[in-house]
Amino acid sequence: MERIKIKYLIIGLLWFSFTVQTAAGQETFFQFDDLDVEELSLDSMTGGDRLIYISDRWKFMSGDNPEWSKPDFEDSDWNVISTNLTVADLSFVDWEGIGWFRKKLKVSRELAGKPLALVIDRHLGASEIYLNGEKVYELGRFSTNPNRVEPHSGNEMPVIVFPDTTVQTLAVRFINPNEVESTQIFGNSGFRFLLADWKSHQEEVLSFISRWTGISMFYAGVLLTFAVIHLLLFIFYPREKRNLYFSLFAGCLLLITYLIYRLELASYTIATISLLKFALFFEIIVLVFAVRLMYSINEKQKTIYANLVLIVGLISAIFIYFYSTDLIWLRELIILIFVAELLRTLYLMYRSRKEGAWIIGAGMLFFVLGLITSILINFQFLNGDVRIINMAGSGLLILSMSIFLSRDFAVTRRNLQQKLTEVQDLSERALEQERIGKEREIETRLLEAENRRKTAELEEARALQLSMLPKKMPSINGYDLAVYMDTATEVGGDYYDYSTEQDGTIVLALGDATGHGLKAGIMVAAAKSYFHTLVHEVDLCTMLKRISSGLRNLNMHLMYMGFILAKCQGSKVEITIAGMPPALYYSKKSNSVEQILLKGLPLGGNVNYPYQTKELQMEQGDVLMLMSDGLMELFNQDRDILGVEKIEQVLLNSVEYSAADIIQQINHLAETWSGGKDPEDDITLMVLKIPEN
Repeated sequence: MERIKIKYLIIGLLWFSFTVQTAAGQETFFQFDDLDVEELSLDSMTGGDRLIYISDRWKFMSGDNPEWSKPDFEDSDWNVISTNLTVADLSFVDWEGIGWFRKKLKVSRELAGKPLALVIDRHLGASEIYLNGEKVYELGRFSTNPNRVEPHSGNEMPVIVFPDTTVQTLAVRFINPNEVESTQIFGNSGFRFLLADWKSHQEEVLSFISRWTGISMFYAGVLLTFAVIHLLLFIFYPREKRNLYFSLFAGCLLLITYLIYRLELASYTIATISLLKFALFFEIIVLVFAVRLMYSINEKQKTIYANLVLIVGLISAIFIYFYSTDLIWLRELIILIFVAELLRTLYLMYRSRKEGAWIIGAGMLFFVLGLITSILINFQFLNGDVRIINMAGSGLLILSMSIFLSRDFAVTRRNLQQKLTEVQDLSERALEQERIGKEREIETRLLEAENRRKTAELEEARALQLSMLPKKMPSINGYDLAVYMDTATEVGGDYYDYSTEQDGTIVLALGDATGHGLKAGIMVAAAKSYFHTLVHEVDLCTMLKRISSGLRNLNMHLMYMGFILAKCQGSKVEITIAGMPPALYYSKKSNSVEQILLKGLPLGGNVNYPYQTKELQMEQGDVLMLMSDGLMELFNQDRDILGVEKIEQVLLNSVEYSAADIIQQINHLAETWSGGKDPEDDITLMVLKIPEN
């Protein structure tokens, strides 16, 4: 189940605009050829809570009519749109604030009569849910009067039972009086339902709540302790205002921790909007007190300037709270200014040799490392819990600030005694630094030697990988074939191959493994073995499934492989695609280029995915080009991607050339676009042309 995550900061830098966009972009949609009936079975269940993903494409009719809940109602003329109700969805229908959604489902014998959890992935209004014409649930308080509607709050855990294996009709009567606000905040204004095994889902939810509550309460207790201690220090010694600002800073972090706790437990509902607004408010406030604290530590900062920054920050936070959707630019600007001001003040402290400044610097270093680690985890480059990493980073920052204040307070009272031992301490530190420097020098040399050894091993692996690829394409009557590969690292993740049969049939293969390096090379080697083992035994779709099963058995975490297969037999070409860019087909008869895009998951994941094929009847002069995503995603100096349109245009202008010359023209486009820089991803091209007599 998706939840709104606060990904990058836990001490106030809550990048909610990025979080909302990411949440909107991470939806998993499954397309079904038959929208009339969607079949569900035990094999559909995934994850620890055994989720069943049902398509968000439902039949829809704007307006309100109780007859629309009945299973025998004729809805063939209804529109089919996403229940998320994005701006794009609403542009195709006459949305009047209320409407009905219908979906027909058919469960397997194992699921019939079994209680299933209706997982509310998101719900931004109120609704009534009908099963076969009978109302089974009401989410929120539904009313045709928008002023009396109470949106769903996300506390229910509904159970739904499909009585038998016949076709079941699920209808949803939906209203969202807050459509404008929810669209501005979340990018959509509808709902999305999933199904799950009720017991497993309940256990998963309760386990998450227990773990998250324990972690949050521990962290909140730490923040409360720091806030109270330094508030007492200020009360006993009011002239030391640094303790007051630190107490306010820790207190605001405590409030943000509470908001994050609530957000992690909240579903994607209207109720989260108020939490988001408060979080947007307090992220500015916590930065205000952080900057004010740094000013109080740096005594050279002018009081008038410090108070002005404090006033501007408080006013900006108020405006952002009331106009959060309209002032996103202001929030980002204020955050950038305050973070820059924190770093500037820290730099001035280092420059003026402020005693103990390294303590705060170390805390900020741990905090930044925590942010970087969180980003890498969110993009699946590393494994770990983002919440724990953020709490650890921000906790070390708080700890370093508290240590600095405590230390500085004690230093002022022991200044005379410390002066006597200062020279000795400096000498010992110099010796220690010299020793550390020598050790680092030795470590550097050892690291350089290890890097040379690893570079040699990678070069050997690269040579082995390239030796597994065909040196050139075969010469077959009736075909003009050419191929090109440019790897981005020592061991690339792209793969191409072919297999011929005695009757002149040739099967072309082009793959793209996740990432680069040794793991990608292993994936390529395995794919090649499976390809040549299966190519003469099974059809293309079956071959994809068996290769996918074999790659999955390698147990290489988060490693997948896109694949294109093209079986050429005379003028007939059969194509199947699994998670790869579209193939480009030029027809001389129509003098146009067509994108052949067949949806399919990359290999190594779902081994039973229903892959599709497309058959072409190629004529003389026709051209088929297969490619990996490295070409389409090539960046120029402005970090703009090349895209597919420019490739289509070059192909259209090069169709009179041979296959090898067409590749040369595409390579010229790539070099011109990238400015001659090395590609960031592997680039592989394969061109098949039917020569003209």
